[in-house]
Amino acid sequence: MSCLIVLNKLLQMQELGTETSLSSELIHAVMAQMKQWRSDQDEIFLLDADGVPSSSAAWPVVTFNVELVTFTSEVISRSSSVLSSDEWDFVMCSLVAWFQTVQPASLSLLRTPCVMALITAVSGLLYHTAVCIENVVPQRLDDYPASLISEWQDVFSLSAFEMALPLFVNLASAATNSSSLMVIMYLQFQLWLCYYFVFSVTV
Repeated sequence: MSCLIVLNKLLQMQELGTETSLSSELIHAVMAQMKQWRSDQDEIFLLDADGVPSSSAAWPVVTFNVELVTFTSEVISRSSSVLSSDEWDFVMCSLVAWFQTVQPASLSLLRTPCVMALITAVSGLLYHTAVCIENVVPQRLDDYPASLISEWQDVFSLSAFEMALPLFVNLASAATNSSSLMVIMYLQFQLWLCYYFVFSVTV
């Protein structure tokens, strides 16, 4: 996890909207490692899980997934054109699966800082993916898989937003009784969704 944290910090130090300084080879290597973790150590990869772990002892697993999501978001927002068709499929499947993992959690669990960090990170990935596919890809079709737009619009976006919106409603309903930290995270979650809908109306 420490290597992912370092990579994420390096990516976040760069100016927003600029290309990442990470080589395409490194990005492919990290994506391949993520797929390997998914295959060999599924218990640390919160995809298709029964739910978010509720014990504090399992929170390092949640934190690890936050770093995975953060790395994926940074790649999508800065270097999405280097991703292969298989990597795009992995990203979109993972996005939906992470929402499926957090969706059945109780409100008290959702409001814990660790789980809220995961929700916020996954919401960020949803935003960056939607903006990239709806705005960037149509103008650079040669750099992306031919079926990417149709797969996103016909399958993945519907599934993701069908889970994200009720999740936001449940969280927002409790925001007024939360600490200032929770309110900030709720608002960030809301902004990711609002930005997407404003964007989708204007394009």
